[in-house]
Amino acid sequence: MRIAAFSGGHSFDRDAFAEFLESMPGEVTWFEHPDTDPGTTAFDVSLHYDMPGTLPQPSAPPDSLREKVRAAPESGHGYVVLHHAIASWAAWDEWSEFVGGRYLYRPGVVRGVERPDSGYRHAVPQRISVVDHDHPIAAGIPESFDLIDETYLCEVFEDDVTPLLRTDAEMTDAVHFSTASAMAGRRDDRTGWHHAPGSSLVGWTKTNGRSRLAYLQPGDAAPTLSNPVYRRLVGAALLWAAQR
Repeated sequence: MRIAAFSGGHSFDRDAFAEFLESMPGEVTWFEHPDTDPGTTAFDVSLHYDMPGTLPQPSAPPDSLREKVRAAPESGHGYVVLHHAIASWAAWDEWSEFVGGRYLYRPGVVRGVERPDSGYRHAVPQRISVVDHDHPIAAGIPESFDLIDETYLCEVFEDDVTPLLRTDAEMTDAVHFSTASAMAGRRDDRTGWHHAPGSSLVGWTKTNGRSRLAYLQPGDAAPTLSNPVYRRLVGAALLWAAQR
């Protein structure tokens, strides 16, 4: 299995991510934005841990990426999207529709509705439960497992995805912080910010024509990237998305 891994556009622990990639099945080639998009023909699956096109200001994706995503239903190229990569390409609605959710760094319009900026909360002790035990990605995964990881209070298109994992962490604006406030220099602040209770879904799959996609929300830092259950999940997701 040939894996194209992407990072860039968001801070991350390089050493932890490098060790994580070494644990994945198959042959991994690591690309960092703004590297040239390698296309899909040389790879079976793309692993996204990047967040381009959002900071410091939203920007449009290159035509090559647009074409790759739009061609996925026919090409059958697979995708595994991790953690902050859900927030990529803030000015391109097709990415969020392709992935099955959206993280807003600033208030915006999602599916024609005005929505507040999304929320974040670091280092949350939580229990993750498998909700689709028959899915190949869940094979060999405990019914539940514990992580300490960041949670997102963001848009999840539950009607368009197949649920895989849920968290028991509280998903309300009482415990999360405003991303727009953090962008304005007021980190870990929720003053005057309001957001409806969010989805507990932190892992899902989505089929776009012949293309398979899996999204896993955990993955913020080294403790999760080194967790054997998490590594097994991502490895299984890559195999499933690559149709291996």
